[in-house]
Amino acid sequence: MNIKPNTAKEIEANLTDTTSPYYPGDKYAHLLDFSTDNHDTERVKRLNDYTHHYYSYLYAALNIKEYEKQWTSAGFDISDRPEVLATLFNIGFQHSTPSANPQVGGAVINIDNTKYTFGSLAYEFYYSGELNVDFPEK
Repeated sequence: MNIKPNTAKEIEANLTDTTSPYYPGDKYAHLLDFSTDNHDTERVKRLNDYTHHYYSYLYAALNIKEYEKQWTSAGFDISDRPEVLATLFNIGFQHSTPSANPQVGGAVINIDNTKYTFGSLAYEFYYSGELNVDFPEK
């Protein structure tokens, strides 16, 4: 999922900081507790374990949950907006500003001489139906 260590630290901090606008709630507070005192080393092992993706996926899911919390608390439900969530995932916490008209963007990706933003590509893929066999729609 390519979660960077500094982003992972922010995700962890938001899980326990009840004053954070990203705080997702008490039931998430201990999902990323460490088993050692060397958090930096343990974090890197979690994020770079290519044989066991549990933590990589968990950090990504919590990152999205934290954005949803921030935006919902501000009065804007983006839980059904994969293009906005992907944009936020790509641009980071410091650029997450809840609004009634969120902009889709992020890194520009060139595919067959067509330029897409990270968020717009996520939208295209999400609604393409490519994974419907493995992940049926609700």
